[in-house]
Amino acid sequence: MPRVSYRPARVFAMQLLYAMEIAGATAGEVLPGVLESQPIADDQKKYGMKLVDLVQAHREELDEEIKAASVHWEIDRMAKIDRIVIRIAMVELLYVPDIPTKVAVSEAVQIATKFSMDESGSFVNGLLAGFMQKHEIVTKPTKKES
Repeated sequence: MPRVSYRPARVFAMQLLYAMEIAGATAGEVLPGVLESQPIADDQKKYGMKLVDLVQAHREELDEEIKAASVHWEIDRMAKIDRIVIRIAMVELLYVPDIPTKVAVSEAVQIATKFSMDESGSFVNGLLAGFMQKHEIVTKPTKKES
């Protein structure tokens, strides 16, 4: 069975969550437009929707974690993309045990760097490092390391 590439799923989840936030709409309302602009394989869409569902289910908790981890930054002043990428990484770290810690963080940094501002990768990395330290999240090994 071929391995699923999760990067497109994470980008899809980010785009869907961004569209929902901008439009003040549900996933079902913005999904057709997102899929039209960004075709995605079924397995990637399934994982992306899982991330969207987890972010939506835990959004209040995630935003409290972001507020606690972001010293001297008001959550409303953060770039929307950065907040969304951080939420996705946090749900992977907390609720998706088969995703290695290094992968969740690295993917978040790379996606923020590509889709947000130049300094977003460093910001996302630092915030997630503080979050992991606070929660004593140990590094889950990658398949190569196990």
